[in-house]
Amino acid sequence: MTNISKGKVTLCLLAVFGWLGPAQAAIESVKVNKTRSYEKAPGYTYAELTINGSVRRSDQTVGAYSVPAVIIYPRSRCGNDVGVVDWLNSAAFYFFPDTLETGTIDFTLAATGTHLFEEGYTYLSIQWDKLLTQKFGPTPPRDGNDHNHMVYGSIERAADAWEILLDGARLLKDPGKYPGRNRPASVDTVLSSGYSQGGALQLEMLIEGLDPKRVYDGHLVQAIGLGCWKRDDAAPNFGMLSSCGTLPTDGRHAPIMMLVSESDMVAYQALGLGKSAYFTRNRTNPNWRQYEMAGVSHIPEPIVRLGLPNQNSADPRPLFRAAFDNLARWARGGKHGKKPPASRYLDGYVDANDAFIPTNKDSDGHFAGGVRLPHVESHVQGRVAGAPLGVHGPLNTLVPGNVFVFLSGTFDRFSDADLLARYPTRHGYVKRVRRAAEELDDKGYITRKDRRELIKAAEDEPLYPSDFEGISR
Repeated sequence: MTNISKGKVTLCLLAVFGWLGPAQAAIESVKVNKTRSYEKAPGYTYAELTINGSVRRSDQTVGAYSVPAVIIYPRSRCGNDVGVVDWLNSAAFYFFPDTLETGTIDFTLAATGTHLFEEGYTYLSIQWDKLLTQKFGPTPPRDGNDHNHMVYGSIERAADAWEILLDGARLLKDPGKYPGRNRPASVDTVLSSGYSQGGALQLEMLIEGLDPKRVYDGHLVQAIGLGCWKRDDAAPNFGMLSSCGTLPTDGRHAPIMMLVSESDMVAYQALGLGKSAYFTRNRTNPNWRQYEMAGVSHIPEPIVRLGLPNQNSADPRPLFRAAFDNLARWARGGKHGKKPPASRYLDGYVDANDAFIPTNKDSDGHFAGGVRLPHVESHVQGRVAGAPLGVHGPLNTLVPGNVFVFLSGTFDRFSDADLLARYPTRHGYVKRVRRAAEELDDKGYITRKDRRELIKAAEDEPLYPSDFEGISR
C-alpha cells in the first residue's frame, strides 16, 4: 500500500461520522445536472455540476457566479483523501475565436489517463473563464443536441476567476453543499493542476499571493514558461498571457512542482509571449521543484494528437503520473510527508536577449540534462541507458496564426539501417530501456507501474523492418 493509499482509512472514517470542518459561505449551492457510473474507472461516479457562489472582492463589492464543473469521485470504495482541481484549458478560444464549444481540454486527464482513479484521487474540473461564459451564455440551448457542459455559465467579472478556483478546492474539502445522499466524501488535501494556460493562471495566483489562506495544499504547474494569465474586464479576452511579477523565494507557500518541456525553454521569445521556463527555476526555494523533460514538446502526440505527420511522439505521461503522487505526499506532510526527487535542469544558459541556449546536446541532438525518459539517451553508472528511435524536436514549423503547430514539436525516425546498427538485437534494445526506466523509478521520477510498462513496450513495440509487415508506418 502506498503512502497516498493509506489516507483511505481517514477518509472512510470521515465518510461514516461526517465532515466536521467549517462551512464555506462563498458556495451558495451545487446542482447535479447529470450523473453516471464513470466508464473508465470502476467504483467511480461522474457528475456534471453547476456551482453557484458569491465573491467578496477587494473593492468591497459582492458578486455572484454560476459555473459548470465536472467531478469524478470514488463511490463504493474509499479514496486516498487527496483531491485534484483541473484548471480547465480554454486557450484555443483566444487564438482561434471561432472555436466551437468542444474546444476545452481537461489536460490533467489527458496527461495521466486513469492513474488518478487507480490511486483513489477525487477529481474536479471547473470553469473560470469569463470569455467562454460571455460567448456561450448561462445555459445550453434546449435543441435536443449534445453540448459541452463546461462552457455554459455566468461570471460577472473576469477576476472573479480566482475565487471560483478557490471554491473548487473548498468544495472538495467540504462537500456539504452537494445535494443528496450520494455526495462525494471530503478530502483533506487538494492540489491544483494547470497545463499551459492553466499553468500561467497558477503562476499568477502564486506570485500575486491570491491564496493567502492556502486553500490549495500544493500546485502542479505544467508546460509553461514565466508567463502569467491576467484577469481584467476588457473585452473580448478579459485578460491574456503577460509578464509576471517576482517568484516567491522564501518557501512560505504550498509546495510547487513545475513540469517543463523543451519547447517551454525556447519558444516564448520567438512568439513574443514572455520569458522561458529558464526563469521559473527557483533553486534556493525549498518548496519548489522543477523538472525539465528532455526531448518532450509542449504538445506531444500522446497528450493531444493534432493529426500532424511529424508531431513529437515522446510520451511524458509517466512523469506526470508520478508528479501527482510525489506532490500529494509532499503536500500532506506529517507521517505521510515525503520530500520529492530533486529538480533536474536541461544544460544551457540565457544570452543577452534572455533566450535560452542549450549546451552539451547529446549525439542525436536532444538537449542534454533534465529528466530523461527512454526515448532519449542517458547514462546510468557509466553505462548507456535509453534507446531513442529518432530525434524528438521541441518546435515545429511556425505557421502564421497557428501557435499549436509550432509548439507540437517534431519527430524524425531513424532509418531502418540506423536502427539495426544501433540495436543489433531486441535484447540489447530492451536492456537499454530497462536501465533508463529502473533509474527513473529508483529515484522517484516515475512509478513502479510505469517502469514495468516501459519495459514491456520495449519488448513488444515494432522496431525492425520485419516488425512492420502489415502495419502502416
